[in-house]
Amino acid sequence: MEIKKYEVEIKGTTPLIWNVMSLELQEEQKVLKKDELCEWSRNRVNWIRKAEFDAEGNVIIPQRWFKSALINSCKKNRIVPHYATKKNETYTYYVQSLMVFSEGFVCKEKDLEEFGEFVGAQGKNSATKIWRVRPMKKEWSAKFIILDSAGRINLGELKEIIEFAGLMVGLGDNRSNNYGRFELNKLLVKK
Repeated sequence: MEIKKYEVEIKGTTPLIWNVMSLELQEEQKVLKKDELCEWSRNRVNWIRKAEFDAEGNVIIPQRWFKSALINSCKKNRIVPHYATKKNETYTYYVQSLMVFSEGFVCKEKDLEEFGEFVGAQGKNSATKIWRVRPMKKEWSAKFIILDSAGRINLGELKEIIEFAGLMVGLGDNRSNNYGRFELNKLLVKK
């Protein structure tokens, strides 16, 4: 069995929004009243912490986001693997076995922009709206390495999975409103 290694580069076609809620942030917000929560959200020191950072403090796209987008792509686009024994088989379980690693970073913390919107307050039937702010980057790109330890996926099928993920799934927060969409810039097999 040959291990295949792919180098992937994607470029955003719509802004990317982070909303990584660490346990620390959740605990801080629990004690705030609704009007205090609006003020807390508007403070740059607070909303900037909703981004994901590497060890050097650079803003990154977590590899779990990219892998999740690939898995959702397989569930939705129904590509039948070239080695399939059943017509309803998809790559979903196979892509779950892939190893995905982030390469580099998206931007520096100072380059993040503010994305704010009114959202419903806590409580199932609450009609109150709260202004929430999240970090955003309008123009972005990212690189990933994919390791296929079984070496069974072929380049054409992987390309189709990634392109569908960029067009129909996306990355980050507010994907239902078409944020975080991307296109495939480069897909290479590495030796």
